[in-house]
Amino acid sequence: MVPVTRNFASEAPLSPAVSRALGAAFDQGWADPKKISQSATSAQRLRNEALEAISQGLHLRPDQLEISGEPDLLPYLAIAGIEVDGKSLFVGATERGKVRAVARALDATTIPVSRNGLLHIEGSIPAESTLAIQATNPETGVRQNLEVLSARFSALAIDATFSGINTELPARWSTAFFDSRSWGGPAGIGILAIHRPGLYRYPLPHIAPIRVPGSYSLPLLIAAAVAIEESKKDLSRIVELRDHLLSHLVSLENIQVIHSEFESDPRILSFRVIDEISEELVRRLEKSGFILDAGSACSAQDLQPSHVLAEMGYETSGHLRVTLREEHTSADIDALVAALRR
Repeated sequence: MVPVTRNFASEAPLSPAVSRALGAAFDQGWADPKKISQSATSAQRLRNEALEAISQGLHLRPDQLEISGEPDLLPYLAIAGIEVDGKSLFVGATERGKVRAVARALDATTIPVSRNGLLHIEGSIPAESTLAIQATNPETGVRQNLEVLSARFSALAIDATFSGINTELPARWSTAFFDSRSWGGPAGIGILAIHRPGLYRYPLPHIAPIRVPGSYSLPLLIAAAVAIEESKKDLSRIVELRDHLLSHLVSLENIQVIHSEFESDPRILSFRVIDEISEELVRRLEKSGFILDAGSACSAQDLQPSHVLAEMGYETSGHLRVTLREEHTSADIDALVAALRR
């Protein structure tokens, strides 16, 4: 069995505290909060407490948040819900596949990125325009300057599914969407944030005045709330680990580090092993006790060449991604580097 501390992949098991909370939540939060009964009242209280904890973790008001049991639906709701007639829609070239698919269906214009992964905007932007953009790229850790972008576009739909609680929303934003997994919560819980509800229009067929479909698991929501409270940690240790790993990687002749000279998320370090095949590298490293990601970050099963690296002008072969967590140690980093040397 691969030790947990040698897991450098993007996915990790729930923490013991979150697992315990999830089990207890299934015992206590089984009732429908919308019904009238003693159990429903208790479920409503649990829901409100969970939503309050999540809103505090995201630095948003509870009334700005909507819960969804289908996070993959949120890109469409967030973009189409603020896309009104007469607005021009733009999308970054390195967005996730689900965001690009929504943007393509809405006839969006794609904005390329520079070698550093930041949007490269040439010319003027129409006065009434929407930008669908990720706060942080999950393959490279590159952070877009949302404050600057918000000054150029009249509306921003922000993909915060990777950056999670580390997202700093600009003063001007329209919608943002989150995934509980980004802060160590369970799969199956997404959050849609709406800055000004009066400017949002639910884009799916409906009769009642709703903003999301409304179906989700209350126990999963409670576990997500426990996880967000548990994840409020200082990233300084992860920054040290990333610097330690980076200092080793740049000294290896067959390694090409993919990173921006601008601010990046310290949890991710992306690099290429020249003249190697990503899938074969992953298998060899796993035999040595290390789990890493390879290929595109659009889904856990996606081993296709990274469109993100291609858009940035890099070769895509031999691509690996390291995800750093607080439980990792300098010894883990040294052992990983030794495995790469072999």
